[in-house]
Amino acid sequence: MLECQHYEKNGGRLGSGHAAAPPPKRPRAGLPMTDVRARLTRLRRLMLHDRVDAWLAPTGDPHGSEYVADRWRTRDWLSGFHGSAGTLVVTPGEACLWVDPRYHMRADTETAGSPITVLKLGTEGTPDLPTWLERALAHGSTLGLDPATSSIAAVQELEARLKPRGVSIRAMPGLIDAAWTDRPATEPATVVPHGLEFAGEPASAKLERLRTRLAELGATTMLVTALDEVAWLLNLRGADVPMSPVALAFCLVRQESAVLFVHEARVAPELRGHLPSEVEIRPYEEVAAHLRALPSDTALLVDPERTTLELHAAVRHARLVLTPSPVQRMKACKNPVELAGAASAHHRDGLALTRLLHWLATTEPETHTEISVAAQLEALRRDLPEYRGPSFGTIVGFGPNSAVGHYASDPSAPQRLASDAMLLIDCGGQYQDGTTDTTRTVVLGRATEAQALAYTTVLKSLVALSRTAFPKGTTGQQLDAIARSHIWTHGWECRHGIGHGVGSYLHVHEGPQRFSKTNAVPLEPGMVSSCEPGVYFEGAFGVRLENTLATVPSTTTAFGPFYAFETLTLCPFDRSLIAPEVLTVAERSWLDAYHRTVRETLSPHLEPDVVRWLEAQTRPLAHDADAGSKAADR
Repeated sequence: MLECQHYEKNGGRLGSGHAAAPPPKRPRAGLPMTDVRARLTRLRRLMLHDRVDAWLAPTGDPHGSEYVADRWRTRDWLSGFHGSAGTLVVTPGEACLWVDPRYHMRADTETAGSPITVLKLGTEGTPDLPTWLERALAHGSTLGLDPATSSIAAVQELEARLKPRGVSIRAMPGLIDAAWTDRPATEPATVVPHGLEFAGEPASAKLERLRTRLAELGATTMLVTALDEVAWLLNLRGADVPMSPVALAFCLVRQESAVLFVHEARVAPELRGHLPSEVEIRPYEEVAAHLRALPSDTALLVDPERTTLELHAAVRHARLVLTPSPVQRMKACKNPVELAGAASAHHRDGLALTRLLHWLATTEPETHTEISVAAQLEALRRDLPEYRGPSFGTIVGFGPNSAVGHYASDPSAPQRLASDAMLLIDCGGQYQDGTTDTTRTVVLGRATEAQALAYTTVLKSLVALSRTAFPKGTTGQQLDAIARSHIWTHGWECRHGIGHGVGSYLHVHEGPQRFSKTNAVPLEPGMVSSCEPGVYFEGAFGVRLENTLATVPSTTTAFGPFYAFETLTLCPFDRSLIAPEVLTVAERSWLDAYHRTVRETLSPHLEPDVVRWLEAQTRPLAHDADAGSKAADR
């Protein structure tokens, strides 16, 4: 597909209410400007030496991961931007960083003072990456990239756009190593079994199901590259990626056998006996050699989104079947044991979150910082059964910081809280029986009418999706619009997807389903997804509310099967921010029933003072809605 060169290492606005809280400190800054300039200069010298006109640095590792180990944070190292998504392009005269709406404000802050130009996807006039490259690169130019982190699909898309314009793409292994001389080494952790009491299905059965699906897709063999897919398929877990219990591994699945490529020295003895006898363990580095040795009658399925150019180039004789990984959908539909585990994990996590909200409500805000709130949550979770750590870095945004999408507090200058402002807490936990993801926004003190309207509108959005019944075949794209409609009514927009899949003691973000404007995957029973609508008013405040939902069978009519959602999250909403008159009768009834479930489920496990607070927070809403609301509901 590509020329491959081996590189030798040489060395909408809201009205104002009462007095605003003190202005927040800036989010965490990126690298010092001098570090970014020096690193870009070093890279540009290597580019000049190798006659490369532009260098592409995406987010990713050899497995197509969203969250990556330190060794693979090339984009972070070059730009100083530490978000989980973004793409950097470096030319002799420019360094441009593309970020989605979640990171617009954070990218500005983390690259402030550096030579990085932030291009904000989703804003008018911002070109996407291929369009920018078409304009910036002259005929005869060369775009360089690292084949160990660039996927087949991404490069094919770029080739289709750039080749007609006379721009070539060159895979250059080793160039980043030459620039990043103190690049962290891979430090694999121990790989352990994930017991059947949590997995619910033996690895042997999963392998047989996968082989059946491969035959349907016209493949005899599959290379499983995504870390969470390998972990799920073989019922193993690790700790090679921060906050994701996965191991650096590949799995080659044949019709009669399978090979696990992993760092052998880190394989726990009990894992060897746990794996099916057909699974051979080989060194992680041997995967390319095995691909080269595949016979010509092999029909090898690889997922082009999660397979790198480096592995693609290793396939010499086998016929490639390029299609999305069937493991992704298999993993997304949780079995009864995994669903029970998810419910149990959310129960425990709800205890910690409810205790945290009580703590915030009964202590002086000025005694806390964003950092101390996150630390308090971790302390409340630490001793919970099966807790293994956060599923992502806890987001605590105070005042205007609550309007920053994926905000990150600055540990060196923690933002202190104050009265009469909004506080957004987005957090998740990894439990051995499930992964959680929950967001709550609260007001510290008094709420303004504007804050209450925004909060209640976002709550209506969450309730709308949560209580939706839908026919089999309904997609995430269609369901996204149902939730988003309440936000649109006010001329506002949620600048991110309404929700994403959630793993089972795996990645907190998983596919293939999402609630987004572009996702065409139908929801199926067993899928666990977040529902997290939000609105953000830059410089003022933001509101995001998030529950995790399981798709369950509902009923069958003359029109076929219908599905519904079962809410897994157990945590009260902030009653002081709810405007009951804005809710319909059905919405208030849903909320009262939800709060009753939260109260009855959590109270037996909480301390008396927390129970009293929870009872006040979850008492039924007043039933004095106006006639217009009742008529609208009917």
